Amino acid sequence: MADGHHRTASAYNVGKMRKQAAIDAGLEVKGDEAFNFFMTLIVPGTELKCFEYNRLVKTLEAYSPEQFLERMRENFEISELPEGASTRP
Repeated sequence: MADGHHRTASAYNVGKMRKQAAIDAGLEVKGDEAFNFFMTLIVPGTELKCFEYNRLVKTLEAYSPEQFLERMRENFEISELPEGASTRP
């Protein structure tokens, strides 16, 4: 997974909506319309630098740390890092 996958999905969905709007308007859709394309960039892994992306939890509200982690496990895989392990990707 790389940065931009949400943008790609959004661009695809907008293209589908524009295509449907053209069809609904009675226009001939040939496949070379602008809505069928979006800009992309592919970078070799040897040239790619991944920066860490952290989230900050400011308050646990009424949850204990254990309750908070349990709630997070409902949607995320959570594991402890070994002692001294790097948090960088």
